[in-house]
Amino acid sequence: MDEGVLAVIGILTFCSVLGIFGNALVLCVYVRKRNKVASTVFIITLAGTDFMTCLIIIPYTIIVEYLRYEVKYDIFCKLYMFFITSNVPFSAFIMVAIAFDRYLCICHPFKQLLNAKRAKGIIVFMGLLAVTLGVITALNYGVYQLYIPTIELLLNDNINFQNLLSNFTETNSNLEKLYNESIWMAYNSTFDRILTTINAQTEYLQYTGICKTNEVIFDSVFTYRYQKAYSGIFVMAFIIVSMLYTLVLRSVLVRRTRRLKMNLQKSYGCVSNNNKDISMAATQVSINGQEIRSVSIHSRQRCIQLNRQMTIREKCLIANIKTALMLFVVTAVFTVFFLPAWLMAHLVIPYNIVVFYMYFFYNVANPIIYAFMNAAFRRDLKDISNCK
Repeated sequence: MDEGVLAVIGILTFCSVLGIFGNALVLCVYVRKRNKVASTVFIITLAGTDFMTCLIIIPYTIIVEYLRYEVKYDIFCKLYMFFITSNVPFSAFIMVAIAFDRYLCICHPFKQLLNAKRAKGIIVFMGLLAVTLGVITALNYGVYQLYIPTIELLLNDNINFQNLLSNFTETNSNLEKLYNESIWMAYNSTFDRILTTINAQTEYLQYTGICKTNEVIFDSVFTYRYQKAYSGIFVMAFIIVSMLYTLVLRSVLVRRTRRLKMNLQKSYGCVSNNNKDISMAATQVSINGQEIRSVSIHSRQRCIQLNRQMTIREKCLIANIKTALMLFVVTAVFTVFFLPAWLMAHLVIPYNIVVFYMYFFYNVANPIIYAFMNAAFRRDLKDISNCK
């Protein structure tokens, strides 16, 4: 067996075990949350997709690579291609949905356009679209190949084409006449036998046992156009996600500048009021030997209340930004791991089986990203480990 295949089998086996364990922990943490928002629903869906990938698709890939795609049974071939080509676009669709959620949550926080119920509806729609793509691809693969015999023109033995060609060496005056007569003779003598040959030879399915593309259901023209459209989905998803996160970054920077100006103004107002209160208190006289200092409690309470409101808003904004940053890293990891396989599929870079299957690393990396970038996830995971 090829060393590259052995290396892929070892790497994918490790990814499968690690991914099953990690994504199971993610599901345990987020499914237990009571007040689920849209981002929580998307994270649960993503973790569920990664879990099923590590549990079913990666082991399936190991078997197919070990057999070198000689799966023998057509249903196993189609089922494998369905899993592969529906799982990857579904993950890309979730990346786009997450980017939209972060954009609405940070750039339009008061509109409440996307809640948990609507997020579930979006997931169902994206799932149906991914299933449709998987079915079309699966129908284009199989262990049977459409065999179309080449039709040989059986010419009459009494026509000697060498003599026919030699006739063209005659004078130019007879050239056109000889050409027409020769073609007519060839047509009359061979037409019946050509029809017999065409009717006798028909296309049929030939069993190969190897899972690969065929033209049993869809022709080559449809397959070519579908492959272009399928590849274009990922390009569009990448462009949309990049645009949305760019808008999020712009909104964060604008709000940060505005917040700094407001904080300076509030701080200056509170300091001015406090200085005024102190000067007013200094003008008070002593009564019965005791100095009475009058302090404007109302103005101080107002400053405290404003600062508290600003603190709550800042905490919400910071929490949303942290979530957006974590999910942006998830999207970036998806792009980095999937890009080499996409380029190899379009023959942009040379094929390398180990690098090609790097896109499965994405399904393992998500739990690690959550653990390192989400303190709440680590805290909830600790509570689960302590059986709280």
